[in-house]
Amino acid sequence: MTERQHEADPRARLIAACVILCALAVPLKAQAVDLSARLRLAQSLEQSSEWELAAAAYEELLRLEPSNAIFFDGLRRSYTELKQFDKATALVQNRLRMFPGDGVLLSYLGGLYCSLGDSVRADSAWNEVIAVNPQNIALYRLVASQQVEHRLYDDAIRTFRHAQSATGMSLAFSEDLATLYSAMQEYGEATREYIRQLRANPDQLPFVESRIASFTARTEGVRDALAATRSEVTNDDQNLALRGLLAWLLVEARQYGDALEEYRTIDNLRKANGAEVYNFCETLLREKAYAVAAKGFGEICEARRNPAILPRARFGLARASEELASTDSLQPAGQSPTYRNVVSLYESVARDYPGTDVAVQAWFRVGVIEFDKLSEFQPALDAFHLVRSSSPASPLASEATLATADIRLAQNDLDGARRENESLLTQPVAVYRDRAMLHIAELDYFQARFDSAVTELRQLSKNLTADLSDDALTLEYFIRENLASAPGALAAYASADLLMRQRKYSEALVRFRDTEQAYAGSLLVDDAAMKEGELQTLLGKPMDALASYRRIVNEMPQSIVKDKAQFRIGMVYETTLHDAPKAIEAYEELLAKYPTSLHAEEARRRVRMLRGDSI
Repeated sequence: MTERQHEADPRARLIAACVILCALAVPLKAQAVDLSARLRLAQSLEQSSEWELAAAAYEELLRLEPSNAIFFDGLRRSYTELKQFDKATALVQNRLRMFPGDGVLLSYLGGLYCSLGDSVRADSAWNEVIAVNPQNIALYRLVASQQVEHRLYDDAIRTFRHAQSATGMSLAFSEDLATLYSAMQEYGEATREYIRQLRANPDQLPFVESRIASFTARTEGVRDALAATRSEVTNDDQNLALRGLLAWLLVEARQYGDALEEYRTIDNLRKANGAEVYNFCETLLREKAYAVAAKGFGEICEARRNPAILPRARFGLARASEELASTDSLQPAGQSPTYRNVVSLYESVARDYPGTDVAVQAWFRVGVIEFDKLSEFQPALDAFHLVRSSSPASPLASEATLATADIRLAQNDLDGARRENESLLTQPVAVYRDRAMLHIAELDYFQARFDSAVTELRQLSKNLTADLSDDALTLEYFIRENLASAPGALAAYASADLLMRQRKYSEALVRFRDTEQAYAGSLLVDDAAMKEGELQTLLGKPMDALASYRRIVNEMPQSIVKDKAQFRIGMVYETTLHDAPKAIEAYEELLAKYPTSLHAEEARRRVRMLRGDSI
């Protein structure tokens, strides 16, 4: 289509529509009037926002069938969209002569008077609607919908309040009022309306929470909702539904300590023997409120009133303590559990409840801590062996086998690691088979069996539904790219990578530096520098890490990981040096220089978080 044809097309369509309208206006003598076709045309014009043509079409239709409600409504809408309020008013008034006292028509008329700026006549029309039958709740909603449409929110609230008084059905309009108050940001009043519903039907607590959740993300929303609910609870302190709402709001406000206190009260009122507190502590774990969770679990363990939940409560206490141990720098001096204390907690749970699921989970956590946190290989192997022997068909047994393979790798027992992984290749759960196959491919990579590794990785990456396909593709590409150009460099790099996986960080750092120097012209020089930065961070040398990353950004113009290095600079400033301004500066440099980077979105999120723009 030429530019001139493109410009003429809208005019052509208008001319064609006019021709059709004119043709439709010609009286048909030999056949019945096809009103259906004319209505489809009018509706099509309306959907295209061709309001003048739509009005003309509806006018003709209404002339042919004056009593048709669909034709009337279409013309009323068209006049309203054209802001021809006088015409619309006359149209409604004429129809009222045909259907006197019709509530819908009177509500429309009030809205049109409002559009014309005549509030007195608008109120008169709306009062007339209600006067038709003051007991009919639908009439009040007709009026209120018109008032809301014209943003007369206070008037709509008065209409609903009048309805409550006149009909004696206060709850029938509670949802409407709550919605209006929310729109007006009167969150306390909205909460009170929802509480009225809750008082009438305590089972509606989940529904009420879902409605209030629409404004609890706002600081003023959760604040006002809390104030309103606290006031109601003060006046009715035995109401479990109200206390449940208050506890939920306290969680929304992240006031976890106060929420725990509320659940203690709920537990006592329900005579639940700690079950309510236990369920809330599980929620606290998901919310990462570990200190309060540990406190709640600890209270259940000390009370020992409910044998049914005691094993899980003791495990929960150990789990919360484990998380607290990983963030001990955030805890007051002397109040943080050590990993050795946490291991003791898990071991006591496992020994007191042998053969149970909670014992299996406890031994698994012991293995994870001994290996990942304490680097104690034999105690970790012993714990994982207990998991595998106690529950051989469970998912945790497969996890324990994978962890055992990792320990064998760390011990430089590569054959042992291979045997452990191979034992999972017949596992019925695909994810464990895939993870084992990836680990076997990594073992071949570490041992410079690159052709075997590529074959295994290709098999994994073909399964596009596999969770690990991206990892497999990345490693396969890395091997193939460097094997073709510098196999010696790749073998040296893989041996350094093995040391890193074995947590021999100082040795790995030396090996990566040697590889970078010995194969200065190879494609993997920038990858080696990235590894150096990672290792320097792990070794507590953040300034050296920054220097390694900056070398990639500033001195390796052909590198494809420059954006990743820039992102890591921001991460070092943020998470290791705790220098928010420098971190923001680094992330913003990434966004400026590499706007299409895969790390750009995460950089934006971190900038917003560091500035306090998001929760």
